[in-house]
Amino acid sequence: MKKIYIIAIAAAVLLAALLLQPESRKSIFTERLGDMTLTRYETGEVAAQEIKNIYGLKDIPLAKGYSAVYIGRNGTLRIWVAEAPDHNTANDAFNTMNSMLGSAGGHAAHQYSGDVGSGSETRERAKDSKVIQEEETTKPEKVDFLEITKPDVFMMKEGNRYNYYYLKMDIKMGRVYWITFDYPDAGYQRAMVLQTIMKN
Repeated sequence: MKKIYIIAIAAAVLLAALLLQPESRKSIFTERLGDMTLTRYETGEVAAQEIKNIYGLKDIPLAKGYSAVYIGRNGTLRIWVAEAPDHNTANDAFNTMNSMLGSAGGHAAHQYSGDVGSGSETRERAKDSKVIQEEETTKPEKVDFLEITKPDVFMMKEGNRYNYYYLKMDIKMGRVYWITFDYPDAGYQRAMVLQTIMKN
């Protein structure tokens, strides 16, 4: 009987330790990035659904999905992470995605090449279509971080959003990170991306 009580107490202590640990320990995300604080994160089906709605990530084969929101004095940073079943799959999917987005000879910039008009007619049609969004979207460019050599980080602007993405791999798995800012300062963005790479 005494053994049962000891096991029950040990289980209760372990459960309490798991429930009371900091939120950041329950996910792949750290609690703070610079002056920004983790305010929300999702895993499982909720994160997977969010990832499916992101143009760049929707075709990454998904074993696990994660998402997070950080808020600080300079706005909001959002992160989505698509974890592929293995590192080879992740690498191939990342290269395909990068090409599709228009980096390194991709064809995304020609998506609307067959639908052209002239003058005010084209502008009117653009108001109610994705053409105007396409015009505001830049091709991905590799970001040069002097502090690190890997992973390669790419940046593209989409309307008033600044998107950074990269592939992080080890021998067992590969994760594609997609980070979005609504604050336009490039120096601040890159500092936060660097912290994300180092801490998550």
